[in-house]
Amino acid sequence: MRERILIVDDNQFAADSLARIVKIVGYDVTTAYSGQRALEQIATLQPDLALIDIGMPDLDGFEVARQVRQQCRVPPIILVALTAWAREEDQRLAYKSGFDRHVAKPISLESLRNVLAMLDNGQQGGRGNLREP
Repeated sequence: MRERILIVDDNQFAADSLARIVKIVGYDVTTAYSGQRALEQIATLQPDLALIDIGMPDLDGFEVARQVRQQCRVPPIILVALTAWAREEDQRLAYKSGFDRHVAKPISLESLRNVLAMLDNGQQGGRGNLREP
């Protein structure tokens, strides 16, 4: 079975562009353009991994991660903050909110490969902070 990935960004062009790349390499991909829609998609689609922007107008990515972690999904979803908010404080808040990894925008192909490898390596979300090397 192919892994399911959710890409969340209020910038539709950015979300759709990344989705096309991820689809090309063989994953099932869905996009959401708001934090609220992300929560709905996670509940219904149960993706294996979600790449979530932090700075969104309705629910920010921190709140999305907190609410997802409160749901205690089994197996847990891997949450990746994909954001321009790349200060050390932003990273700390991302991990505290429940993200497994923090990746700065724009994402490089190498960083994207590392994130997707989390699925291939059988890593499950919510099991600690897997900071990007």
